[in-house]
Amino acid sequence: MKCPNCGGQMGLEDAVCPYCNTPNAMAAKHQSDMAHFRQEYQRTQADVMQKTSFMQRHGSWLIVLSVLLVALIGGIVLQACAWDIGHSIRTRNVERGMVEASQVMDSYLEAGDYGKFLGYYDANNISLDYENPYQGLRSAANAYVNLIRDISTLNDPNRTYSPEHLASVYGYLAEDLNRIFTLEEQFTYNTDKYLPADKRVYIEDIRDRSTAIAKAYFGLTDEQIRDIPNMSTKRLAKLIEEGIAS
Repeated sequence: MKCPNCGGQMGLEDAVCPYCNTPNAMAAKHQSDMAHFRQEYQRTQADVMQKTSFMQRHGSWLIVLSVLLVALIGGIVLQACAWDIGHSIRTRNVERGMVEASQVMDSYLEAGDYGKFLGYYDANNISLDYENPYQGLRSAANAYVNLIRDISTLNDPNRTYSPEHLASVYGYLAEDLNRIFTLEEQFTYNTDKYLPADKRVYIEDIRDRSTAIAKAYFGLTDEQIRDIPNMSTKRLAKLIEEGIAS
């Protein structure tokens, strides 16, 4: 899965993003689910051991072994299914609350506050509803928020960066710009569902804002911006670097 802050890859066992140290909410929920089912397993095991002690005194070894084996298998299955069970519960909760969530997200979008829209989307696990029509817009908003964050970082007069770090930031900026202008390619498998007509106005607004940023901060021309979908991120990162330097 990707970090909602920087877009870096995270695993369910990562408490924080290994790239930007943002807390991993999904990891916390995963650990909570695992702890719950682990407690159930330990309780079951303790109960089995108590029964085992009783049966040992009565010489029922075969029954003891059978019960113990069943309990251990049950505990293993519970632990293995913990994430799936918790995920299903959260998904149903999200689907039931989508009407209210849509109203909140639409209000943020109408105000042009894509940061709050993104924060609400991620905090409320909207992505768990695979049919939600905000997926394409979420991708654009995430790239746009990252764009603003990285520009603010570069313009901070109190911080200095190594050439290697700067090269990474230029690469992130190029990836975010590319994502904003290639949404149709990213969701080509179901454009009408994930980039519906009523959300296109916000996508175009994000693109207009990103165009203004690319011109003002990176010195890109209209022709270069139109060519972003056909340009490699390496080439775009180089143009960004040259534009910032000049």
